Amino acid sequence: MVRKVGTSRIVREIGRGGMGVVYEAYQDGLERTVAVKSLDTKLARSKEIVERFRREGRAYARLRHEAIVGVHDLVEKDDGLYLVTDLVDGADLARVLATGGALPADCVAVIGARIADALDYVHFNGLLHRDVKPANVMVSRDGEVKLMDFGIAKGADDLSLTKAGMLVGSPSYMAPEVLAGEEEGPGADVWALGVTLYELATGEKPFRGKNAEELFAAIARGRFRKVRALAPDCPRRLAHAIERCLSRTPAARIASAGALARVLDATAARLVGREVHPRARLVALLANRGYATEEVALSKLDLSTLRATRIADVRGSATAAEFPIRRRAPFRIGLALILALAAGVAAWVVRI
Repeated sequence: MVRKVGTSRIVREIGRGGMGVVYEAYQDGLERTVAVKSLDTKLARSKEIVERFRREGRAYARLRHEAIVGVHDLVEKDDGLYLVTDLVDGADLARVLATGGALPADCVAVIGARIADALDYVHFNGLLHRDVKPANVMVSRDGEVKLMDFGIAKGADDLSLTKAGMLVGSPSYMAPEVLAGEEEGPGADVWALGVTLYELATGEKPFRGKNAEELFAAIARGRFRKVRALAPDCPRRLAHAIERCLSRTPAARIASAGALARVLDATAARLVGREVHPRARLVALLANRGYATEEVALSKLDLSTLRATRIADVRGSATAAEFPIRRRAPFRIGLALILALAAGVAAWVVRI
């Protein structure tokens, strides 16, 4: 095991995945704990993967937002390539979902508002994330929400990452226009966030298939069960916001990630109330699902509040608050999109 990367002294291994190993490290001079992400030595032989790793570091370096993991250094040594970032001590949403199923509505609104605001900032800086999904969102034991993994992020004028006829991303979170080979814009990230929030609210993905072709066809058709059909207690305003994100065309979706953030912020304020800080509410969620100790949770909120959240967090039930909404007419997908989808099913790339 490598002992030191730049000024970061490796402490222990904390994760291992398809791209490499993640370590906890300590910077003695600054007296802070960081994460060091290493690229697997076999993958480092691929120029394309090395460039993707560097791209992730450069994307992080352009961004300074409380809901985006901060990067401190990109180190290239003879023995490998390393990215030094903030250490987020907590759990990603894929794990949280796997532990207890759907999240309570107040947690969905708080998390959604934070990620939508982060995406709005990303888009303002001329970038697209292109891989928004539960596994790429962390909730820390301090109640912070962090958007991660900018390995396939793309600038508006960057044509180098995606070749003609090739799709990049995680299939279940690819917007219809991406599958059809159309120009990709911020609306694709909004759509992917909509899929993520749908999962958080219901415990299920809105579109499914036995294989890539069936999945892509389901996305193209755009038909999914309403949020409240699966989660009857989900507030109408929250359900409506999620469903608007999943409209087939960008023009029919909620106007921007920033507009979504404002809707979700207002919804979260109503659901969480004034007595509990939104971050404390997320700490309670982690504690109730086994990702934080009760001691950690009680440093953020009182025992009675923690106990009051336990049943909802364990069962994944929503708060039964109601908000008025305006109804929109359904949008019919064009045949051209379906044909374009069918032509492109054979050429798609799953994230490494």
